[in-house]
Amino acid sequence: MIESFFRWSEHNLGQSHYVLGYLIVLFSHNWPIIGTLGIALWLSIRLYRQPSRTNAVWLFSALLFGLGYEYEKHVAVELHHAIDMLFGFELAGWNRPLHFLVGPIINTGFVLITFMMVFHGLYLTFKPSLDKLVRRFHPARNSQPASDITASAYAKQHEENYERAGNNDHSTQASTGR
Repeated sequence: MIESFFRWSEHNLGQSHYVLGYLIVLFSHNWPIIGTLGIALWLSIRLYRQPSRTNAVWLFSALLFGLGYEYEKHVAVELHHAIDMLFGFELAGWNRPLHFLVGPIINTGFVLITFMMVFHGLYLTFKPSLDKLVRRFHPARNSQPASDITASAYAKQHEENYERAGNNDHSTQASTGR
């Protein structure tokens, strides 16, 4: 029964159904990194068009997420195998601390740094809106009492007390008259 299906599919479909099956497995297995790379590409174009700290933080957040995902998925497994091979019977006491370093500590570091970047990106993105909201409910207060004197009138009153730099009696530099 199955052989007849294979013959039918090879005769009618050729090899394309193998490619389609491979692509389905590829995307279902790697969808987080494919999505992250797509978002990183969009964010890099956005950063190129509008260079700002906010756009740079969002791009680095996406790249850190992808790096942490790939580390957990591929690199950590290989490092665990390398630790088991290198620290065999002679240095078996090093196995446990190194496995702990390669696994939970570095993974936690990636997660914390990624969350800090995301929160920093959120802060930079919504800071102007939050500032407006805070100013709406808590307006700025003037600590000096209000008076009829303006700043320029105040400066004119006290102008005679202050000399300009380089034009006082003890100056060695001659002033040039224009």
